[in-house]
Amino acid sequence: MKKQMIAVVGLACMTALVACNNDEGKTNGTPVAVVAGQEITESEFVDTLKERYGAQTLEIMIQEMILDNAIETVGVTDEEVEEELNTLRTELRAEDNDALLNTLETQFNLSFETVDDFIDEYLRPHLVVQKLATEGVEVTEEEKLAFYEENEEQFPERIRASHILVEDEGTANEVLEKLEAGEDFAELAIEYSTDPGSGARGGDLDFFGRGQMVPPFEEAAFALEIDEISEPVESDYGFHIIKLTDRQDSYQDYADQIEQTLIAQRSKSREAVMAELLEETNVEIKDSRYADLFKTEE
Repeated sequence: MKKQMIAVVGLACMTALVACNNDEGKTNGTPVAVVAGQEITESEFVDTLKERYGAQTLEIMIQEMILDNAIETVGVTDEEVEEELNTLRTELRAEDNDALLNTLETQFNLSFETVDDFIDEYLRPHLVVQKLATEGVEVTEEEKLAFYEENEEQFPERIRASHILVEDEGTANEVLEKLEAGEDFAELAIEYSTDPGSGARGGDLDFFGRGQMVPPFEEAAFALEIDEISEPVESDYGFHIIKLTDRQDSYQDYADQIEQTLIAQRSKSREAVMAELLEETNVEIKDSRYADLFKTEE
């Protein structure tokens, strides 16, 4: 995902470059900097950008236009866009669209004014490439089961749990009483938990295996049934109240993940998809400096 996001940044940069280039005839003598009395003019600046980054920028611009055209012919539904958006929010642990935009900016240095901008500039083109890459790829139940049996060590028992961490046993018992009275676990985690990471997510710790948590916590968590809540568990961090929310310990639990793994192994690369789209598209390079842009060695 990071590579594709970097490409989005590239698209933003080249838009600025094109703007400079379009205005070059009007402002080519305008200085953009003066160093010790010596000017760097806008035309010199743009020429240097073209010389150093022109080929890469032009290639990305052409690819963007090809993908825009492909969006018109490759069916990507609003439901598929929303599903991908939900997946991304989950992966980045963003509670809503505003949190997602904030994460994209702080973690990936990508700034979008609205989620619709993000969908148009990144998500929908990504889904088009994904659809073309997986076109015709099929995975049978027998193939999935064979992969599981051959790689069973890759699929150990894992559980997903939430917890509320507090400093003392008295507070832990107070929280437990509220849970037994029917109050919501996630809301109480947000209110009480001193774990800054999971507390804001309603206590969710995602999936983890054995050996990843401190022993008292691990022993109590793995002993729970799904939706069961533990008594207060003491560790070096304080007192935990743990709720088991999911468990993976069989082929059926991993079947979807295995299917996605096999599909990914058999899919075309993004480069292969773009090469096929380019071959199907009439592209004329008018600037002689980039005449060999898409030529391949025989």
